[in-house]
Amino acid sequence: MQKSGDAVVLARQRQEVHAAGVVVPGGTGTDARTLEKLAAVPGLRVTPVASMNIRIGTAEGDQIDSLSTTALPAAALGTTVTPPVLSGSLAALPDEFLVIDEHAAESNGLSAGDRVVVLLPTGTRVPTVIAAVVARGLTGDDTYLSASLTGAIPPSRVYLDSRTGTGTGTGPRLDGHQTAAVNQALAGSGAHAVPYDAYLDAQRAHAAEQTDNAAMITLGIALAYALIAVANTLVMAMAGRRREFALLGLAGTLRSQVVRMAAAESAVAVVVGIVLAALATLLAAVTQYAALTELVPAAPTVIPWPQIGGTIALCTLVALATTATATTHATRRHPVEAASTRA
Repeated sequence: MQKSGDAVVLARQRQEVHAAGVVVPGGTGTDARTLEKLAAVPGLRVTPVASMNIRIGTAEGDQIDSLSTTALPAAALGTTVTPPVLSGSLAALPDEFLVIDEHAAESNGLSAGDRVVVLLPTGTRVPTVIAAVVARGLTGDDTYLSASLTGAIPPSRVYLDSRTGTGTGTGPRLDGHQTAAVNQALAGSGAHAVPYDAYLDAQRAHAAEQTDNAAMITLGIALAYALIAVANTLVMAMAGRRREFALLGLAGTLRSQVVRMAAAESAVAVVVGIVLAALATLLAAVTQYAALTELVPAAPTVIPWPQIGGTIALCTLVALATTATATTHATRRHPVEAASTRA
């Protein structure tokens, strides 16, 4: 479910951002000199973007909310970055625009046309007007602020696309001359440009690594305790069946046959557990898909088959190994002696 959620976030980003490349800074941000060099490249459209936390409040000084926002030029909103608009408009944005998402609007009683004061990370207070309300974000706040209000805050990334290039599904592709000019403009700055698809792939890999680490810490610990409980239950169950195994031995059943029978019973229990877990997982995944499709059409679903297969294999191995060991230990005595002993 977490991997599917990460995939939906990237799908939403791919739908809303139309860029051919991204400049990733080597330090805290891209400096003004580098931006000037990029802007001087013929036919290149440069969109600097800065991520920051802001506070919004009234003109009287009362705080309304704290938001995570993206600062970008007014010309880029509605062209390079196109969030789904619910009310208001992204056309002809004023210099002091603020765009908030549905959650911020509903929780704070705000709407398009309202005026609020924004407190920037630098401590500067700037008056803004809410130009539009966009669809609810997937990773928190999905709000946008005019870059003309943020002053010297350096952009955390820069979107690049060509005014004359051919489309690739994400944004107009840069030609060879533009690519070479971009690399030359970035030389010595510590920043580097990557195709937008590669940028998303890197984000996907980073999200997958974080998800796997979280799963290892949380689900791994839970799985370890569950396997200990399974092994403990099987050991007690096999120990309680000594007389049953002894009677089977007196009836002519070989010790190896008793062990195989007990292992087969455990295998059946594992299969039943897998089926029940699959049904519970399917119900949760369908519910998640129905919720995510309200935010992103055709929300992708990611099924981590290697992790699922590994978990099933581990549970099967523990169940069969524990059962075989416990049954072998329970049948070590002679059947006549074991049958005359109370369990």
